[in-house]
Amino acid sequence: MKKILTAMAFIVMLSSCVTTIPLQTNLSDQTMLLAENKNIKANYTIVSNIPDGYISYISVQKNGHEMVNNETYQYASETAFNKIWTSYFSNKFNNYSKDEMDIEVTLKDLKLKEQAATSIGMTMLTGNVKVNVEALAKVHVLVNYHNKKYENEFDIAASDYNESQQMSYGNSYYTVNESNPTQQKSKLLESCINKSIIQSENYLRSVIIADKESD
Repeated sequence: MKKILTAMAFIVMLSSCVTTIPLQTNLSDQTMLLAENKNIKANYTIVSNIPDGYISYISVQKNGHEMVNNETYQYASETAFNKIWTSYFSNKFNNYSKDEMDIEVTLKDLKLKEQAATSIGMTMLTGNVKVNVEALAKVHVLVNYHNKKYENEFDIAASDYNESQQMSYGNSYYTVNESNPTQQKSKLLESCINKSIIQSENYLRSVIIADKESD
């Protein structure tokens, strides 16, 4: 029992620390492949309702109990969103085209969620924890093309599993993770923003098709 209480105290101590998630802001290969090159000039505006700083973190136990902590992780949400989307507009639109499209894209929500795949009892017994880690976003897109307005909103998710094991060395306890949890969260957030581009790209494609059919 003493070992279990010590391990739990160690977990609480770790969870009380503020962790800065590294910034990764690359367009993924999938985004580059699926996003079409357009002979259209994009007059774009990028807005983020989520500022750089703390990012919401939701922890869900296997029994469904949910805890929300807004002061565990820090992430440059606005910076990441702006950089990735700016890179998309720069790479996939023609700044010299006479055909123009006004696009406003807004990040309305961005958060992290961890869903436990092992019960508390099993974790206390074995020291093993398996979780599904998710980055979740909500993005709104407003388009004005040839004096016609279009808008849509998307929910995006990027997820992966991670597994950790509580180990002991003498009277000390430490955690060994299958994947670096901070780097994993960074990559998932980057992937989530890239997926927001892919979903919006599909929508823009439908807007262009609808415009051509209305001519």
